Amino acid sequence: MSSGPMVLLVDDDPAVRRAVGGLLRDEGYRVEEAESAAQAFAALSGERAAPSAVVLDVRMPGETGLQLLARLPRPLSAPVIVLSGEASAGEAVEALRLGATDFVEKPPTAERVLTALRNALQLSELQLERERLVAALARPGSLVGESAAMQQLRETIARVGPSDALVLIQGETGAGKERVARALHEASGRRGRLVAVNCAAIPATLLESELFGHERGAFSGATARHLGRFEQAQGGTLLLDEIGDMPLELQSKLLRVLEAREVERLGGTAPVKLDVRVLAATHQDLQARVKDGRFRQDLYFRLSVFPLRVPPLRDRPADVLPLARAFAAELRGPSVVLEADGPSKEALERHPWPGNVRELRNFVERVSLLRREGALRIGEAEVRLLDAAPATTEAGPAQGLGERSYRELVEDYERTLLKAALARCEGNVAAAARLLKVDRGNLFRRIRALGLQGNDDPDSR
Repeated sequence: MSSGPMVLLVDDDPAVRRAVGGLLRDEGYRVEEAESAAQAFAALSGERAAPSAVVLDVRMPGETGLQLLARLPRPLSAPVIVLSGEASAGEAVEALRLGATDFVEKPPTAERVLTALRNALQLSELQLERERLVAALARPGSLVGESAAMQQLRETIARVGPSDALVLIQGETGAGKERVARALHEASGRRGRLVAVNCAAIPATLLESELFGHERGAFSGATARHLGRFEQAQGGTLLLDEIGDMPLELQSKLLRVLEAREVERLGGTAPVKLDVRVLAATHQDLQARVKDGRFRQDLYFRLSVFPLRVPPLRDRPADVLPLARAFAAELRGPSVVLEADGPSKEALERHPWPGNVRELRNFVERVSLLRREGALRIGEAEVRLLDAAPATTEAGPAQGLGERSYRELVEDYERTLLKAALARCEGNVAAAARLLKVDRGNLFRRIRALGLQGNDDPDSR
């Protein structure tokens, strides 16, 4: 019996299952078959180990392959190759947008199927390897940095990590809050995974369903049961990132879930007990938001059982070079060497790093792109690349006074502000409108007027 990778083959046509399944078995793959989306979902949602890859037909009676792909938990547990003999170009684009690795037309040739499958498995292995490297760098013993602040942070994580206490991770944007959350998860010993949700990047109308899940028929468009992020994190850890941007109406529901340790899906009738360790992260001053009436005081006290502050990079210059070497290893492999001469090292340590660790990683990536072979050497020319980063000082908006008109200066500043909001909300205009506290329709118009575009802009579809 073959011991090769397991492939889940989903197609309602017995002839296709027989032909493609036989081909894969002849090539040493193990094959599990499903003749409907329901059978496939059961196979992917059960307690058995996930397949190494999924070959999925688009056109099936009842629930289609695209509908199945849309409701599978993210991230996908295995790469998906879509099959279809009648699909339109739009369906092909939609399949890739939903996370499919490749699209193969029927009748598929043996070479095309095998090439798509090999590429999908190789890509999956590369992604897993990268995740292993990132996870290794984020473990409590491997949090990068030699400063006293980082040593203290590692010691705190080692003590707090194994508990189930709620931790409120505070720090500036880009300081490494998610990396600290992963370190806490690794230290917890929990067997489940770390599930993160950005409360600022999901529209308010969708956030409740995304967190708590929903039953089929709970609202228009709810064609199947959806497990929320809390249930996806069962046995593991849930990170509520940018918790300060959660709408007030959801904060009371979140408080009830945290107090009762159970969640009820939208449209559900029975609560689901939770075994989830909850972490929250924010760059905002939650106490100030409590005073302004934008954050519930009882939720703030519930979340801050153990507040943990991540210091900005400018306060720990001794960590700049170690972090840069870690990012070089992440980008170019563990054997890469990163060197900096004396003046360049001092310049990097003096730099204010307004974008924190994220800015440093971007800098290392720029250096890596310019020097594709050999060691990464940082000298005077490389240090000048820091000037290519967007200006974030107070003087920034005033640059160009006397040379450009008032309207031009204001539009430049507005464009920079909207770019930053869209980047923080992963291109979601509705979420950016909530972040900026403006009307979504007006924001759409300003974004288009300034030559920008968001993911959910109707003109981008």
